[in-house]
Amino acid sequence: MFVFILFNLCLIFVFKEGDFFHNILSSTYAFYAGVFLLFLNLLDSCLKYKLIAYQFRYDLFAVGALLVWFSYWPDFFRQGSPLFDFYPLYFSLITALFSLLFISKREHVDEDALLWLQWLSDSGRFNPIVIMLVVIISLALPQQFMLFPIAISLLVMRFALACCLNNE
Repeated sequence: MFVFILFNLCLIFVFKEGDFFHNILSSTYAFYAGVFLLFLNLLDSCLKYKLIAYQFRYDLFAVGALLVWFSYWPDFFRQGSPLFDFYPLYFSLITALFSLLFISKREHVDEDALLWLQWLSDSGRFNPIVIMLVVIISLALPQQFMLFPIAISLLVMRFALACCLNNE
């Protein structure tokens, strides 16, 4: 999820308030672009079209969630709320951590753990479509502001599981 990490780092360092990019990301165009990315990737996951590779699909879905979050949520919070400074930092760190620990170290995972992870993936307890729906619902509930980072964390964990097993 390199695009997601890069976008979060750009939110932290480049797109400060009052900046040209901040105005673009807080516009309705960014909101609609995010909604389009969310539902395109959700539809592709639901219908199993496989138009987009699953690694890139998770990435685009997470970027779409960030676009919706950044354009929709500021109206519900005070100007300069630390929420908009720390969530992108958390998202980039958690995604980088899971990528380093689980995706790049797949050859070091023993066979029993891989069988258990495959069972977890196949059992439906960690269904990517349900997690994507939870992310979308969490975006609509800004008063429950901790639900969104938890949902994105679950999405990142599901991405790491899919990449570790090399399947969706």
